[in-house]
Amino acid sequence: MTLYNPGQEVIELSLVELQNVAAWVAKREDNMATPTTILIGGWAVDAYNPYVGSVDIDLVTNSRTRGRLMNHLVHHKGFHYRRYTHHKTVEKGSGSETIILDFYSRERPDPFEGGRGELALDFLDGHTVVMPIRGGIRMAVPTRGALLVMKLKAVWDRSFRYERGRSSDPEWEYSKLVKDLADILALLDPEHGGHDLDIEFLGEMLDRHAFLKSCIEKLPESDDARDKYERMDERVVRRICEDFLSVL
Repeated sequence: MTLYNPGQEVIELSLVELQNVAAWVAKREDNMATPTTILIGGWAVDAYNPYVGSVDIDLVTNSRTRGRLMNHLVHHKGFHYRRYTHHKTVEKGSGSETIILDFYSRERPDPFEGGRGELALDFLDGHTVVMPIRGGIRMAVPTRGALLVMKLKAVWDRSFRYERGRSSDPEWEYSKLVKDLADILALLDPEHGGHDLDIEFLGEMLDRHAFLKSCIEKLPESDDARDKYERMDERVVRRICEDFLSVL
């Protein structure tokens, strides 16, 4: 399978748009101790361990901020509205150089695939920190442990859809799954801050959603994720995953 592998040019374009988003948010949200808008996804991972960046810009926020930000980007930054099956968002560009804003709601829990319950995003309250990102950007992001939980959810959901043939675009789904797995490696890598994890918090979250541990157990099997991350071989990945699971 040919994996979607965005070039550096579109990643740099995404970073420019992230700067615009961060500037807009900074003008309207001055309480970073309890932020309304939180950067998640690949750019948040990059704040902890820069290795590849991201194309999409992923945000947790409320419905009012989401609507106002989309309106600003459409009328002032060249984005256009795009309606998907279950949501409306904004995007810019075309083809492989499309930059999409993905929004996650503070007001509505995010269900797990397979009827495994849901993840209420208020778990982020008290688990955010303002971090520098490339290009002098500063935004609120989840703590490393909270971001790991969100990445494990992404891997669970994508694996469920891909393995059961429920994705409308299996090649794209698998490519995104590989990126999410590589992001987990980036968060766990002890040579790049992986020891800075709140094990007590993670233990509580993974006791509550125990099925997510399987995502860590299967991680050493993904050659494509190791190739994407590039900094660890299979032996090291296996040891790190075993060590992590042993302390929960």
